[in-house]
Amino acid sequence: MFKSFLRAMSVAMLIIGTMIGAGFASGKEIVAFFGETPNVFAALIAGVLVFGCSVLFLFVGRRARKSDVGEVNGAVFGKLRPIADIFILFNSMTVLGAMLAGCDSLAAEFIDLRPFASIILGGLCAVVAVRGIDGVIRANAVLVPIMVVVLFVCAIMAVEFPFRPQSDGINVGSLMLYVSMNMILGGGVLTTVHKLSPREILLAAAVASIVIAGLLLAIMGALQSCASAHADMPMLLVALKSGRVMYFVCLPIIAVSIFTTMLSAFKSVYDYLLGFIGNKPLSAGIVLVGGLAVGAFGFSSVVDTMYPIIGGIGALYILCNCWYLVRTRVKRDVKRKARKVKRGVMRRVKRKTSDVTPRRNASS
Repeated sequence: MFKSFLRAMSVAMLIIGTMIGAGFASGKEIVAFFGETPNVFAALIAGVLVFGCSVLFLFVGRRARKSDVGEVNGAVFGKLRPIADIFILFNSMTVLGAMLAGCDSLAAEFIDLRPFASIILGGLCAVVAVRGIDGVIRANAVLVPIMVVVLFVCAIMAVEFPFRPQSDGINVGSLMLYVSMNMILGGGVLTTVHKLSPREILLAAAVASIVIAGLLLAIMGALQSCASAHADMPMLLVALKSGRVMYFVCLPIIAVSIFTTMLSAFKSVYDYLLGFIGNKPLSAGIVLVGGLAVGAFGFSSVVDTMYPIIGGIGALYILCNCWYLVRTRVKRDVKRKARKVKRGVMRRVKRKTSDVTPRRNASS
C-alpha cells in the first residue's frame, strides 16, 4: 500500500514539475494567457482541466504500454504518426528553448553570462535525461515539493489583505489554451508511464491538480497586488515586495522550476532522436544545441509568441488521445464479446459430441 502511494506521489510530482517551468514560476505565462490582472477563479477551472488531462495521458500510457513518445504516437495516430511526432518535437523544442532562455534571463539578474548559464544547466539536464524516466521522476520527487512550498509562501506574502479581486471575466479560450499548452509537454512524458494502477492514476492526478490550482490562485492574487506584469519575470518583483531575503530565496526556486520542466522537454526530444540515431551522447548533444538555438530568440519572445500556438495545436492532440481511448475500448469490448460467443459455440459443440458418442456405443 505504501509503495503504491509513493508511486502515485512520484508521478504527481512529475506532473507538477512539468507544468511549473520558468513561465509558470516567473508569472510570465500567466500574464501572457490571463492578462495583467488575472481572474483568480480561472485557477480553479484550470485545476479541474489539469486533473482530466493528467488522467487521460496516464491511461493512454497504461493502454499503449510503450517506452517512448514516438511509439505512443504510433499507437494513437497510426499512419498520421509523423504529423504527431513533428508537433511533439516542435512543442518540446520550443519549451526547452524557453527554459534555456529563462535560465539566461535569471542569471542576468546578477551578471549577463549568455549563453553560458543555459549551457551549464542544459548539460546537467542532459545527464539526468540520459538516465531514463526513472531519473527524471526521482529528480522531480526531490525538487518539486521544495519549489511548491517556496513559491506558495512567496506569493501569499505579497497578497494584500483584505483581498479585493480587480479582474475581468474568465476568457474560456485563453484558459483552454493555457492548460493544453502546459499539459501537452506532460503528455509526452506521462504517456510513457505505464506501471500505475487506475487508483494510483486518479490519486496522482488529483494531487497534481490541487497543487497546481492552489499555486495558480496564490500567484494570480500576488500579481493583482503588485504592479509587476510588464517585467520579464514578474514573480521576482513580487518576491522583492516581501524583502531582499525572499527575493534571493525565490531566485534559486525559479531556477529549479526551469530545470524540472527542461527535463521533461529534453527527454521527449532525446527519446525520439535516440530511436533513430542510437547514440546517447550524440542525441543529447543535438537536443541541447537545438534548444539553445530556439532560446536565442529570448525568453519573453518565445513565451508570448509560441506558447499560444502550442496551446491551440495541443488541444487537438488531446482530443486525438481521447479518441484513442474510446477506440481501443470499443475494440477490446468487441473482442471480449467475440471470445465469449466463441466459447459458447465450443461448449455447445462439445455437448453435442458427447451426446452423439453414447448413442453410437449403444447401437453397436
